[in-house]
Amino acid sequence: MGDVRIRVLGKGHASLVVAGLTFDGQVVAIKVRRTDSKRSSLEGEGRLLEVASRAGASPAPLYYSKDLIVMEYVGDVSLEQVLRASPSPLLRRSLLEAVRAARALDAVKILHAELHRPLRNVFYPRWPSSLKAVIIDLESSSRECGNVNKVLSFMIAKGLLRGQAVEALRSLLRDYRLAGCPRDLYVVIEEKLDQAFAT
Repeated sequence: MGDVRIRVLGKGHASLVVAGLTFDGQVVAIKVRRTDSKRSSLEGEGRLLEVASRAGASPAPLYYSKDLIVMEYVGDVSLEQVLRASPSPLLRRSLLEAVRAARALDAVKILHAELHRPLRNVFYPRWPSSLKAVIIDLESSSRECGNVNKVLSFMIAKGLLRGQAVEALRSLLRDYRLAGCPRDLYVVIEEKLDQAFAT
């Protein structure tokens, strides 16, 4: 068969993600359902990816079925790596783009189950030439909102946001979630963020 290399991008309880190539040479990510998975199908996640990608929040699925999802490849730069590598001006903008990706999910009512730990769920496909972030791994998501709350709570806990504006943010986030994540409250939250960045 020759030298065949499979690059594993991620492993989970329900699936394995590997890099692949389409016939025209496009790099893609392929999520494959594990044979021992308790999850019976990946089709639900494929449908959520369709909605999230149209909102600009996630990679677009190119094909999906019960056992696999072929989707756009998001690259190697995660939020975890950005936090380690970024100089201050770039880091602020990168963090803001992570919050905006979370807001895009909120706008279409997709609540990511693991976004309270966003380090390996937020990626920057063209960083640093473009700081736009996308969110991956929607397999345990529900049709609710609150992603902005999760991402900003993480940033506050890590000391990335500080000062008196943090208390105002906490209050705004409570109101945002209770009100069903309206756009007008998010606009106020983003305005407060500029005052709270500690970097």
